[in-house]
Amino acid sequence: SGINAEYGRNVASTTTKGLVHSVLYLFTVNGKLIKRVKLEDTTTAMYVENDRVVLGGANGSLEIRCTSGLSTKHKLRLKSGVVSVSIDPRKQHLFVTTNDGKMVIITSTAKPFVKK
Repeated sequence: SGINAEYGRNVASTTTKGLVHSVLYLFTVNGKLIKRVKLEDTTTAMYVENDRVVLGGANGSLEIRCTSGLSTKHKLRLKSGVVSVSIDPRKQHLFVTTNDGKMVIITSTAKPFVKK
């Protein structure tokens, strides 16, 4: 799970044993459920910063969602499952490590992945 105190939101992802997908939840800081979204993949990595949540999945899904309503901003599929996700301090590069030992670096040339 991740906390986004600046925007007053808590984001959590859960996976039920035996299912091949996760559920993403958005809560207020007081714990009130705002929204629930069923994901296509099992979440294995999550990074929350400012107004975005980055999700990596066991089957290689990679999504960037908005923390205000969990809408999808960017989505792509990698060849291997995601182990970890992180964003550099300048908010220009997304680092993704995968099950096959590779590191994928995605660069945002137009604008930062998250607001500074």
